Amino acid sequence: MILREALRQAEARIAAGSIPDARLEAELLLMHALRVERAELYARLEDPLPPAAEDRFQALVDRRLRHEPAAYIRGRAWFYGIELVVDHRVLVPRAETELLVETVLGLVKERFAEGQPCTIADVGTGSGAIAVALALHLPGARIWATDVSPAALEVARVNSVRRGVQDRVELLPGDLLAPLPGTVDIIAANLPYVRDADIPGLAPEVRDYEPLSALAGGPDGLDVVRRLLAGVRDYLRPRGAVVLEIGLGQAEPAVFLAWKHLPGCAADLVRDFAGIERVLRILT
Repeated sequence: MILREALRQAEARIAAGSIPDARLEAELLLMHALRVERAELYARLEDPLPPAAEDRFQALVDRRLRHEPAAYIRGRAWFYGIELVVDHRVLVPRAETELLVETVLGLVKERFAEGQPCTIADVGTGSGAIAVALALHLPGARIWATDVSPAALEVARVNSVRRGVQDRVELLPGDLLAPLPGTVDIIAANLPYVRDADIPGLAPEVRDYEPLSALAGGPDGLDVVRRLLAGVRDYLRPRGAVVLEIGLGQAEPAVFLAWKHLPGCAADLVRDFAGIERVLRILT
């Protein structure tokens, strides 16, 4: 079998499994089986598929048909232009979380001179996606990244080392803000915010494979956000800021939580490409 035919057959199987973007999914899995990038794959479409690679490819397609996320199968995902290592210990980074990174970068630009030192906490860092992206774009920043999961911090450590920012991203085990050694200028967090009642209806890729502890946010989805905001005053420097990712329908209660725990703060919302109020920006 040549590569073109193997790709066509895999695309048909994946589409029949009601998985979107079947062609792209098939390409990514075949690239992974052959250990090549897309340009080389397309240059070799008329080549025969070696038997060992065919076995690997079919096994990968079988895993995808069981709705295992392609990022876990391949062991990597892209976030903010950065390739990250990911596995079942962490959430797959989402495109909407890039908006949180952009919001933090905008705040730093507004409040700090170019190259001026600042300190940022990435709370619930998971794979380290936010912390690594910020470190790469803010050479003057010192970043503390916390997570209650030691397993997640192992993944974050791999990513910080691979991107060469391990000297400016300090990984701290523990719950929310408790591990921080001092106050910071900005607290950024993509915390669990899925309502408990919504979890059974999530896509099987998410519900059955990603860590539930990184998704479940309680009855209204704001349990963890609520705990974070209850303690932020002790960890923010004067003129500090908090940037949080939130879910659909959570904007109003999240703003009220900000006003409750940080009286006198300014709170505004940033919409994602779907028009959802996705990021809460709190300025003190």
